[in-house]
Amino acid sequence: MLLVDLQQLQNFLVIAQEENITHAAEYLHISQPALSRQIQALEKEFGKPLLIREAKKVSLTKDGVLLRKRAAEITNLVTKTNDEMRADHHELDGDILLGVSETDAIQVIGRAASRLISQYPKVTLKLRNGNNESILSRVNSGVVDLGLYFGQVDQTVFNSFALPRLNRFGALLPKQNPLATKGVITPDDLVPESLILYQGALDDGSLAEWFQRDIADLKITGTFDMYLSAKKMVESGLGIALVFDDLVDYQDSDLVCRPIAPEIAIPVSLIWKKYQIFSETVQALLTLVKQSMGVD
Repeated sequence: MLLVDLQQLQNFLVIAQEENITHAAEYLHISQPALSRQIQALEKEFGKPLLIREAKKVSLTKDGVLLRKRAAEITNLVTKTNDEMRADHHELDGDILLGVSETDAIQVIGRAASRLISQYPKVTLKLRNGNNESILSRVNSGVVDLGLYFGQVDQTVFNSFALPRLNRFGALLPKQNPLATKGVITPDDLVPESLILYQGALDDGSLAEWFQRDIADLKITGTFDMYLSAKKMVESGLGIALVFDDLVDYQDSDLVCRPIAPEIAIPVSLIWKKYQIFSETVQALLTLVKQSMGVD
């Protein structure tokens, strides 16, 4: 009969994620020798090695890969069962930390959080604003529980599912600009112009691909992470901004937002660190979001 407890399996998943026992021990707030002994006990219990130990990292053996899969299934099942058994008798509380950039996909999370908080008033959703890169870093380091991320993430490091939103770029410009009379604005229209560009789209190469030229060849007069700042820069005469067209309120201003072609549509995903062990409160929110999306 195997004598393996849930905590051992959860700790093994963290080691598999971190690929380093010292880093995993720091993440788990236990000593490195204690964690090493746990893994040695697992290997003794199963009668086979689970890790390939190298100087600065560990990787999984074939049996270790199988255990990672089964351990994830077991811990998820235990969490789900615990939630179901305690749903009517347990008061949830605490903070849910969500890393966000500007996107109306936050409405999906907000609706789920509203349902949760109406049942458990001691729960609070706290947003941590940042750009795409900082959100990825915060999720990976555990500074936030969940994150809203633009584009695709490394599926070996993060879990994710796409939200029913696409961020579409448009060109925000003054009404008196001659390009404002056009129904659609193209890369060739913008190349001669002074441009204010989203830093995240510069970093991931999507704007270079759209312009079909080196970014250094463009006249970039400003970059931004927050869309209100982009609007203010356009109003000040700094240039034309490429922005997510549904995020900037320009209706009562001297600005217009025109569609661009070809279209740039960026998916938004809810992400969290693979094998993350959530609090019951965070797990409850994630479950509600999944239910609203029809995701298992």
